[in-house]
Amino acid sequence: MEIALVYIVFLGVIFITFYKPEISLSILLNINIFRAIPYVDYQNPRYGYYNENDVLLGATLPLLCFIIIIIKVLIKKKIKYKIDKLDVFMVLLSLIMLVSVLASPRKLISFNYTVVFLFLAAPFFFVTKLYFSNVKDKDKSLIIFITSIVFFATFFSIESLYLHSIAQYPYERMTFPGVYPIPFCLFLCLAIIIIIVYYIRPQIKTDFSKKAKRLFSLATMAIIAYAIIKTNTRGPVFAMILSFVLVLTIFFRIKFNLKIILASFFALIAGLTTLFTLFDVNEIATRFINLMPKNKEADSFASRIDTYIDSLRIFINKPFGISVGTFKEYLTGLNLNHRVDPYAHNLFLELISSFGVFGLLFSLLLIFLCLNEYNFIVKNQNKIFSKPHFFLIIVIMLFFFFETQFSFTLNTHKGWYLSMALYSVYKWDFIKQQQSNET
Repeated sequence: MEIALVYIVFLGVIFITFYKPEISLSILLNINIFRAIPYVDYQNPRYGYYNENDVLLGATLPLLCFIIIIIKVLIKKKIKYKIDKLDVFMVLLSLIMLVSVLASPRKLISFNYTVVFLFLAAPFFFVTKLYFSNVKDKDKSLIIFITSIVFFATFFSIESLYLHSIAQYPYERMTFPGVYPIPFCLFLCLAIIIIIVYYIRPQIKTDFSKKAKRLFSLATMAIIAYAIIKTNTRGPVFAMILSFVLVLTIFFRIKFNLKIILASFFALIAGLTTLFTLFDVNEIATRFINLMPKNKEADSFASRIDTYIDSLRIFINKPFGISVGTFKEYLTGLNLNHRVDPYAHNLFLELISSFGVFGLLFSLLLIFLCLNEYNFIVKNQNKIFSKPHFFLIIVIMLFFFFETQFSFTLNTHKGWYLSMALYSVYKWDFIKQQQSNET
């Protein structure tokens, strides 16, 4: 039965890629969840296992889908693709990763890591940008993409809540069986962000069908929020909060609708009431607030601090870095008196520990790019806010950028690469429109 379901998922996604690449991209962004579908025991669900070695659904399927999307674009007579600073950033990242393999203490591991990045991670930027640069109606395609995200998030929220409720030995942090809690929570938080922006910028509703508008209801938001709380996962939630806080500092000239503010306030009160009624608040508070418990091994935050220090230790000991994918192997050889994590859990620290001095320079380049885009958005905040699709993409990009500071690696920052691609496409359209208005 498992094999049959594997091929059903495989062929289903391939068909969707031919039919609606936007839906396919939403699936590929969360392929670690979809590839778990065939292996779940839906009568007696089990937790604690992960389908990391599923090459067919985890590697072959995304690669084929990327190729199909590229072919669909290339068969057009005129191909549009505006190269900008973000393209340069991604190309430089690819090149420095390739060169770093030569200096790696474990060349095969670093080479495999680099191959994964080039064929399964970087395409989320280049293929997404290529497709959205050439699609007839970008706004319509974006709506299809975000609607798919919300639909799938709702489905997996309901399914995961049900499976977790019937499991004989449920995992304390709810997730879809076979999926790590962090990427699962990240997926749900993305859906919540989309729904929130849907209500903040009502103008975007004009692009939705009646069926889609029903999906973007407060009931859907409540279901997904309930599932997020059950995951008891910090990183994506912090990233979501930080993204909205930064949005307020960027769009400081915008006067938000009073009705929206009041509705948000009452929704917050209702949410807190539900939280205290249905959940063990002490357990949640212990994980989110008590960041330095006495039992250091039991808390991921304390482990992250050790990992951040270890990243700096590598930079000092190896000024030219240890390449990618060798973080744990290198630190294990130092016989440290704490548990060693497999990666740095921070984008900048991974760059520094992997590429040394060059990683430091690359980090400074990234900071410069971030400040440059921040200035661009602040300067044009009123005009950007009037364009709800562009505004949504900025919020999503901020969310994924903040998540890179807490978890994942260079070859798993798929959401960040995809959101940068969308930002690049919409920014270029925005600039062209402003130039045409001036003339």
